Amino acid sequence: MDKRIADAMFASAAGVLSTLVDRTVTAGPSADGSSDASIRVESDSVACLTQIPSAGFSFVTRFEKDDLGRVVELMLGTASGGGEMDAMQLSIVAETVAQIASAMAERLTQDIKTSAEGIHSEVVADSSAFPAPPFATFVAALDIGSEFNARLTIDFDGVAQSKIEPKDVKPAAPTPIEPAPEPVRSSRPAPAPPQSQPASFTAMAPTPLRVAAPGQANLDLVHDIPLQISAVLGKTALSLRDVVALQSGSVFELDKLSTDPIDLYVNNILIARGEVVVVDDKFAVKISELNPEVDKV
Repeated sequence: MDKRIADAMFASAAGVLSTLVDRTVTAGPSADGSSDASIRVESDSVACLTQIPSAGFSFVTRFEKDDLGRVVELMLGTASGGGEMDAMQLSIVAETVAQIASAMAERLTQDIKTSAEGIHSEVVADSSAFPAPPFATFVAALDIGSEFNARLTIDFDGVAQSKIEPKDVKPAAPTPIEPAPEPVRSSRPAPAPPQSQPASFTAMAPTPLRVAAPGQANLDLVHDIPLQISAVLGKTALSLRDVVALQSGSVFELDKLSTDPIDLYVNNILIARGEVVVVDDKFAVKISELNPEVDKV
């Protein structure tokens, strides 16, 4: 596999990481190799599987977990606390790795001249989701300013390699062109061309639509579809730094007054507003307005 393609992908990863940590990140020279071993989910690393539907193959990117922990600290502006990352930090890590891997895939599609539509990257926790060996492996260090170097690995299975590698196709030998035979001249006059006639079509009327009578539409087919209803007390916007700093007892304000009605959503669509009441020791909502205008409150 052409090492220049992997180097371009590492450069793309450095560009995304530069934006995330607000520092200049450069990709060092890559080292290539091969492996016949299966990829395993290790406790000290994070592996991401990226699928490229238009090309019909996938590849794996692997980061050192300690490196990602330091990346998250740079993103949040927090000091190193050591130990395991909490749930919020792990969520940031998963999103960060997916963004970097997807950017690398987009760069790859440019080099192999295929569509980037449908690219999907996701951190994998089950080794069975990875493609089978053997792999072509490329490793490079991402130099994050004067902070540290983050190690990044890309693994391409046999299917990916066969579709990325240019095919050695020998040009076909040119087919000799024989001279065209001399036209045979005839003394007979050429036949007259057939006379064209206008086409005629049978007149047709559009088929009338059959409209169900009022109250006769068969809604029973959809009556049992489950819908998710959400009662939203209010909303607010917080920075990522503020969200990470939340702890038990933290207080933040919402965008509504205590006297304002709450919003009712069905599958994320606003359908009603109402007031909070208590029924049998449980919270309930008494609807006061159906199909409200979005900008009314």
